[in-house]
Amino acid sequence: MATQVYIGSTLPNSSNQWVFTGLADTTGVAPTYKPIVVDGGVCVLHPFIFVYGSNGFIANNNVSTTYANQTLTDWNGTFANQVNVATGKIVKGMPVRGGTASPSGLFWATDSLIRVSFVNNPPVYWQYDIISSEISIMSSSAVVEMDGVYFWMGVDRFYVYNGQVNVLPNDKNVNWLFDNINYTQRQKVWATKVPRYNEIWFFYPRGGATECTDAIIYNVKDKIWYDAGQAEGAQRSSGFTTEVFPSPIFGGWNFNVSYSSPKNVIATPTGQSAATAFQFYLLGDQSTQFSPGQYVTLSNTSPTAPKYLITTSQFIINTTIGMPGATLVTVATTFGSTPSVGTPLYIISGGYGIWQHETGLNKVSINSEDAIYSSFATCDISWVGGTPSEDTSTGINRRMHLRRVEPDFVQSGPMTMTIYGRKFARGPEEDSGPYVFTADTEKIDLRVEHREVRLEFESNTIDGNYEMGRLLITAEYGDERP
Repeated sequence: MATQVYIGSTLPNSSNQWVFTGLADTTGVAPTYKPIVVDGGVCVLHPFIFVYGSNGFIANNNVSTTYANQTLTDWNGTFANQVNVATGKIVKGMPVRGGTASPSGLFWATDSLIRVSFVNNPPVYWQYDIISSEISIMSSSAVVEMDGVYFWMGVDRFYVYNGQVNVLPNDKNVNWLFDNINYTQRQKVWATKVPRYNEIWFFYPRGGATECTDAIIYNVKDKIWYDAGQAEGAQRSSGFTTEVFPSPIFGGWNFNVSYSSPKNVIATPTGQSAATAFQFYLLGDQSTQFSPGQYVTLSNTSPTAPKYLITTSQFIINTTIGMPGATLVTVATTFGSTPSVGTPLYIISGGYGIWQHETGLNKVSINSEDAIYSSFATCDISWVGGTPSEDTSTGINRRMHLRRVEPDFVQSGPMTMTIYGRKFARGPEEDSGPYVFTADTEKIDLRVEHREVRLEFESNTIDGNYEMGRLLITAEYGDERP
């Protein structure tokens, strides 16, 4: 649904509120006073503001050649423009290097990719080119730029733009993704980058999940794909990577909230005005606990219960001897009616976490510091499928008998090794272990025998970290095949 664009400061006012006003065409040579309304989004091709939406709609404001006269409310001047350049809805716009035709931008429609360039050739100031009309895009947040190259997820494959549109090859896990993604929640798919490791991350809801539970990753340097395997770090709903901070900042969707002890509403003190549907009284001086900017709720059992932002909290002095006085609290939105005497209220703390990724070795929150679980498994090892060092079959259909494993890790903290085995490729899996080893463990002696074997290593300890070198396995022929 199309709505008006709002503008305002990113900083709160003195009441800890963010105030925004509707954007309209109110200045310039011929103002229309119409609101700027779109159902796609907003982007900046500095110094211009672009808005976009349905039916290929793209529009931009006018800017003055005098820097001091810049305004956001002139949408009718010389450089202002408004077009319908595609049949589909424009869902994303981003700046792109333009050379002499700068500023320039890319705009993704549901079925095409459009390039807009400032050509400054009166009376034509903007040029629109449809780069491709045969692309798709999974969501408005499924695009990311890395080193001037643009990557995005389509509805059934990946794309890359570096002057022209190409399919981004993926023969590793593309079917794993598209066979299991929850298409009903496709708009929640989003992409970001981790430049330090040359990675593009695509987060998506897997199976019946309604929030992102997994991520698929492309390494632009090594040109390989891998995935996060539904790890906790993939349970993120938004994020941003800049060159200002050394680590990416991601937002989680798990609601982690805590509540204060209950504080009961009291009757209006003698001589004071009756509380409105936006107010309540508390016994004594509780203005420091119930302070502006905090949220209160009437329920400490339902995370979805309404919460109310406190705007003012004032201790009301009572001069009667022996009385503790009262605190009058005012909230931003109405309770519907004044909470009745004795109603418990709770201060909310916590909520949705914002995480600094790729820093440290632990999961650090306000209340605790926990280990981050990590694991990996080898491929299947067997005499029939090949030796542990190569995939060439030895021609002997025998079980593999493991006698010893020599760990070769640079590690911090203990790790475990579990051995999984099967009689047949589709047979049930059996496990042996886990076997615990530390940085001082030289060997793990064991007597395990399976026809097909794989080893899984796990780390789940505070400050745990590891890098594997060349693992040595002592193996010999076992019994005849089942």
